[in-house]
Amino acid sequence: MRKIIPILIYLIFFLSLISCTNDKKANHQPSSMAESANDLLAQIQKKGIIRVSTDANYEPQSYLTESGEFVGFDIDVAKEIGKRLGVEVKFSTPDWDLVVAGNWGGQWDMSVGSMAITTRRQEILDFAQPPYYYTMAQFAATTSSGINVLEDINGQSVCVCVSTVYEDWLNGIVEFPESSLYADPPMNITVIPLKTDNECVQSIQVGREEFAIFLTSNTIVEAAIKHGIPVHKVGPPVFAENLAVAFGKNGSKDNTRLVKKVNEIIVDMHKDETLSTFSMKWFKEDKTQDPNI
Repeated sequence: MRKIIPILIYLIFFLSLISCTNDKKANHQPSSMAESANDLLAQIQKKGIIRVSTDANYEPQSYLTESGEFVGFDIDVAKEIGKRLGVEVKFSTPDWDLVVAGNWGGQWDMSVGSMAITTRRQEILDFAQPPYYYTMAQFAATTSSGINVLEDINGQSVCVCVSTVYEDWLNGIVEFPESSLYADPPMNITVIPLKTDNECVQSIQVGREEFAIFLTSNTIVEAAIKHGIPVHKVGPPVFAENLAVAFGKNGSKDNTRLVKKVNEIIVDMHKDETLSTFSMKWFKEDKTQDPNI
């Protein structure tokens, strides 16, 4: 009997502990479900789809083939992120000014569209760190324009994509570290904003005459030259861009875990040289190393 009593006491204590634990789990379950419903990453994994905004006219970063397939550096990066998240990627192509405005209205979950990190954008957008590649801002002009050096741009009309860092820089808005700035903006210019960078190139190609100069990514300029469009680089690059995956801050779902997870994925893609491989594929050089280091 003396042996049985301690055993009974132990069993009662053990059963009580189990009951308490189950009660806590039951009480915590609604909270966990609520947290899951409000967590963007959890919702993405539940649906098996991540919605990505990109540009359909930004070769070689992202563009549509004649068959309607998205291809390019950004497209490969987005698909790889989706693969490592274990979800399918669905692309959408909103206007750039809507993407950088930050009011996404739940229409897409992240932007993989070569967006430069600036202090103003960080107020309304979250960015994955580190950047996934770096590029230079480059002036270009038609070969018949007689514009060959940066000083020749003063007093001219310059085409840029609307709501980009190129437009901001031309208008005197500088939000980069000093180490990323290589020149001052030209003086007394007329800025002509279009919806995409490549529209500047395509406008020149079809004979549009109100401008002969454009400012864009060095990769866009090189792609235009490669395709035989009669343009050439004007002067050296004027600033460097740190380009990253972006997320809206004001969505209805909490993006904290998604941003953290994509951060980890980008770090891994740097380490295993996936990003370097994509860069060599599309740019013919490795642009994944910070030019300021």
